[in-house]
Amino acid sequence: MIEIKVDTESCVGCGLCVKDCPMKVYELKDGISTPVRPNDCMGCLSCHEICPAQALEHKGIYAAKRHYIDIRVCEMLKKVI
Repeated sequence: MIEIKVDTESCVGCGLCVKDCPMKVYELKDGISTPVRPNDCMGCLSCHEICPAQALEHKGIYAAKRHYIDIRVCEMLKKVI
């Protein structure tokens, strides 16, 4: 499971992550981006890339050559290789 954290001190409430997320994970609440459906996150990191304040953190995924891979897949591949 991907854990999403929003740095509420950094978030400027621009709403770009809300508009950009293909899975509709975020909503603006009191002017702050809030992950309201974190279990729907597919780990594409489009929200992270578009955030001008870099206020979003995703735990449980790694970026590799512009493809985003679940940490469990990385661990499995290490055992095979």
